[in-house]
Amino acid sequence: MLTAYERRLLTRYLANIAARLRCKDPEARRLVEWVDDEDNRVAFAGRKRRRTDPWDRPRDDTDVAADELHRLEKTLRGRHSANAAKPDRTAIRLERLGNIAGFERADIDILELLLRYQTHSVFESMIDDIFECPGRSTRPLNTGGWAMPLVLGLPANAVQSRLRNGAPLVRSGLVGIDGDGDLEPVRRLRRLVTAPGDGDIDVSRLLLDAAAPGDLEWRDFDHVAVARDHVETLIAGALAKGAPGVNILLYGPPGTGKTEFCKTLAGRLGATLYSVGEADEEGDEPRRRERLQELKLAQHLLGGNRQSLILFDEMDDLLDGRYGGFRLFEALLSSGSREAGSKIFMHRLLEKTPAPTLWTMNDARDVSPAILRRMMFAFELRPPPTKVRARVWSRQLGRHGIEAAPEDVQGLAAEFDATPGVAAGATAAAHLADGDIATVRRGVESLSRLLSCSRPPQAAPEGFDPDLIRADTDPGALADRLVSAGAQRFSLCLQGPPGTGKSACVRHLAERLGLEVVQKRASDLMSMWVGQTEQRIARAFAEARGTGAFLVFDEADSLLADRRLAQRSWEVSQVNEMLTWMEIHPLPFACTTNFGTHLDPATLRRFVFKIALDFLGPEQADAAFRKFFSLPPPASLAALTALTPGDFAVVRRKAGLLGRLQDADALAEMLRAECAAKPERPTAIGFRP
Repeated sequence: MLTAYERRLLTRYLANIAARLRCKDPEARRLVEWVDDEDNRVAFAGRKRRRTDPWDRPRDDTDVAADELHRLEKTLRGRHSANAAKPDRTAIRLERLGNIAGFERADIDILELLLRYQTHSVFESMIDDIFECPGRSTRPLNTGGWAMPLVLGLPANAVQSRLRNGAPLVRSGLVGIDGDGDLEPVRRLRRLVTAPGDGDIDVSRLLLDAAAPGDLEWRDFDHVAVARDHVETLIAGALAKGAPGVNILLYGPPGTGKTEFCKTLAGRLGATLYSVGEADEEGDEPRRRERLQELKLAQHLLGGNRQSLILFDEMDDLLDGRYGGFRLFEALLSSGSREAGSKIFMHRLLEKTPAPTLWTMNDARDVSPAILRRMMFAFELRPPPTKVRARVWSRQLGRHGIEAAPEDVQGLAAEFDATPGVAAGATAAAHLADGDIATVRRGVESLSRLLSCSRPPQAAPEGFDPDLIRADTDPGALADRLVSAGAQRFSLCLQGPPGTGKSACVRHLAERLGLEVVQKRASDLMSMWVGQTEQRIARAFAEARGTGAFLVFDEADSLLADRRLAQRSWEVSQVNEMLTWMEIHPLPFACTTNFGTHLDPATLRRFVFKIALDFLGPEQADAAFRKFFSLPPPASLAALTALTPGDFAVVRRKAGLLGRLQDADALAEMLRAECAAKPERPTAIGFRP
C-alpha cells in the first residue's frame, strides 16, 4: 500500500506524463490502461473504480483522443492539489541528503524517482508498463530515453545535464551510468527507505558505514613510533584545515594491524572512521564499480566534515586488471573480462579527495609510481617486536578468559613472530574449544607452518658459557668492551666449523646490548627471480633499521661469494647489494659462515671485527664435559681434537634418551663418534688472506 505522500507523488508523476504525451503515442494508450486498471486505481487513488470516472474509456480502442488525455491530466492535477500530505520519512531524508551534497532541486527529484522506482512495486509498475517496449534492451529510466523527463515534467536537456559526467549526481557516486546509459543508483541509497528512525537521522551516518572501535592501543605501534606520530600530526592538521588531497598509504604483511591502526588513530583524534565498500547491501562481495561508487559517495558526503576519515581497505581492488601497468602477469594472462580503471580518473580521485583517506594494502611494490607520488605519506606496518607481541598476547588471552602465566605469554611472543591478527584468531579459537594456553600454542604452531612466523631463538642457548668458545678474539671480553662503550654501529664476521658457537656468540652479544635479533638465513633471501634477492636483502636491512634490532645473516657465504668466481650477473649484483648496505647500515649486524675462505675479499674489509672460531682445546673440552654431564672427564677425551660445544649438547640429548648420562666412557665414545662424522679437520685458527 502507498502512503498518502506516495499517492500524491504518484499522482503528480501521472499528471506530468499525461500533459506531455500526444494522443497517438503508444505510451498514451498504456497510460490510460494503467490508470484504468482496478489494482492501480486503488493504489494511487485510494478507492475502487466508480461507475464513471473522467478518464473512463472503452478498453478496445486503439487511439486515445486528445480530450481524454486533457481530462485525465486535469483530474490528476486536481487530486494532486487536494492531497495535502506532508513529505514522508524518505522524502525528508532525500532533502537532507541534497542539502549536504549541495544538490539542486532537479537532482533531488531525479534521486527520488530512481529510489521510488527501485524500492516500490507500484512505481516500478507505472514506469515499466507505460514506457517499456517489448524487446528493448535498455531500461525505461535511461539517460537517452524520454521517460524520466516526462515523469518529472522537466525538459529533456535539463535532465541530461544533471546526469552528464562530472555533474553532481554522478560525481557524488550516488548514481552510476553503465555502458548502455542505464542509471544505477548506489544500493545503499535504499537505506533512506528501509532504515528505522525518523527523518532527523544523520544521513551521512545512514549511508556510510562507521568502523567499529579498534582492539589495539596506541602503544602497540611503538615499534613504528616515528612514522605513527607523523601520520597523527599530518591527519590532525588536515582535519583542522580542511585540506583536500590528503592520502596516506599503509602497507605491510597481512595481520600487522593496518586496519586496526586506522581505527586507533581515528579514536585518538576524536574522528569518525568510515570504512568503504567492505560488502554490498546483501552482505556479498562487492564489485570494483560498487566499491568505487561508495568511495565517491563517502568523499562527497564528508568533504565539509572536519571530524571524519575514510578507510579504503585492500586498495588493490581498484588497481586490478590493466590498471597502472602493474600486476603484469595477471594482466597478460587474463581474458580481459576483469573490470579495469582509467589512470587519469584514479589520479584525479586521489588529488581531489576532500576528506583525508587512509588506504591499505599488503604489498605496495607493484603499485604504479604515478599512484604512489599522489600519497602524502607511505607507512609500512611491520610485525611488532617481542615486547609489543607480549602485550598483545596478554590482552587477547585476558579478553577470552584464558589463564596464562607471564612466562607462557613471554614464550608465545618470543617463539612466534605472530602478528596481532594471528594472536586474535588463535585465542578466539581456543576460547571456542574451551581450551587453555596449550590449545592456543597448538593453534599458533599450526599457523606458523603456513605463515613462516616461527622465530629462531633470540637468546643464547641456556647455560651458554663464553669460556667454552675457542676463538682468536675473546667473545666475552669483546662483549664487555662494546657494552661499556655503548657501541651502536659495528659489524662482525664469525667463521668456523658447525657447532663452534657462532650464532650463540651473536645472540649473547645482542642480549648484552639489549637488542632483539633479526635473523635471516640465505634460504630466506635467495630467490629464483632476477632482482628479487637484492630486494629481500634491502628489506632485511630496512627491517632491522626500523625495529632497532641486531641483524644477523646466517650462511652468509651464499650471499657474499667471491665475485671473481661468479658465472652469472646476478651472483655479482647480490654481493654488490650486500656491500652497499653494509657500508651505510647504522646498527650492529653480523654474518656467520662455515666457509670463510669462500667470501669475497672486499667483504672482509668491510667488517669491523673478524672472529674465527675453532674446535675446543683440551682444557675447554674437559670443562665442557664437566658442565654438560657433571662428571670428571675420562682420559680418552684428550684424544678428541674436533669437539665443539654443539657436540656436547647433542650427546647429552642422545645419552639422556639411552639412559647413559652417568657412564663417562660411553659419553666419551659418543663424542668420538661425533668427531668421526665430521669432514673438517683442525686447522690453524684465524682468517687467512
